Amino acid sequence: MYICPVSRGRLSDGRSPEGRRYPTLDGVPVLVPEPDRFLLRHGPGVWDLAQGLPTRRVEDLPVDASDPVTPHLPPSALGGPGTFGRWLHSLGERSPDQLCAQWGAELAPNGRALDVGCGVGPMARRMATAGRNTYAFDRSPRAVLLARDLLYGRLAETHVPTSRSGLQRLRWPFKPISDRLLHFCIADAANPPFPDGAFAWVHLGNVIDIADSGAGSILSAAADLVQPGGLLTLSTPYDDDEMGLVGAAPPEEELREAIEGLGLTIAGQEDQVPWVIREYDRGYRVLFSHCIAARRDAR
Repeated sequence: MYICPVSRGRLSDGRSPEGRRYPTLDGVPVLVPEPDRFLLRHGPGVWDLAQGLPTRRVEDLPVDASDPVTPHLPPSALGGPGTFGRWLHSLGERSPDQLCAQWGAELAPNGRALDVGCGVGPMARRMATAGRNTYAFDRSPRAVLLARDLLYGRLAETHVPTSRSGLQRLRWPFKPISDRLLHFCIADAANPPFPDGAFAWVHLGNVIDIADSGAGSILSAAADLVQPGGLLTLSTPYDDDEMGLVGAAPPEEELREAIEGLGLTIAGQEDQVPWVIREYDRGYRVLFSHCIAARRDAR
């Protein structure tokens, strides 16, 4: 089975207009440049047909969430004993996903949504449950396949690490989403397989800070996908520690200038938005994110 990237706004069987064919991985289209070479390097279950033996992948692209069931937790849901627990609870319900989803509901026009670098799909789930026809992609095949199985309801539970190097079973807490409303593919944020202006709302969550190809190219590619009058939301984490041991202060001014240089107008922004990641059953990381909503001129 082969897939062409987009035909009238939908993924469809066949070839691209240039005659190029795209393979699938467990039914998910692989829409990266040189997809066959990409699968040989990163895809699971690669076999040496001459020897009939499994080959070693050169690089496994991981799932960037130690807890794929609840990867982006609202701080108030954690709490816990002691000063740290009380501080977490005091941060409230606000999280990068919650804030960007609110902006999307308030500022984005009706139409298709896209989650760039979707990971295990927390924002794609919010977009689709809001009733939007939603597309989501990531460069990690493992992340996309896990997101698909969780959000489609094919996987009722999964395992997450515990503090004693064990595993804990967690059930998926959300209702399944129809595959007619939510569509997955494996793709690269620097080379998105969609035409310019195809989406009313594009989300770029926690991607530009880890981009191998540079934040500028990914930001530019995402902005090109926003239709006139449409919305781009993004979040990017930073470390607010004065010692600068983990990261650096948020590049608000540079980020604003880059977005405005791409023809978008800042419609909303917030600094120090808490992002809590559960590492295991009694361990958490707390990051702070800079979040921005930007609208393309409707003309």
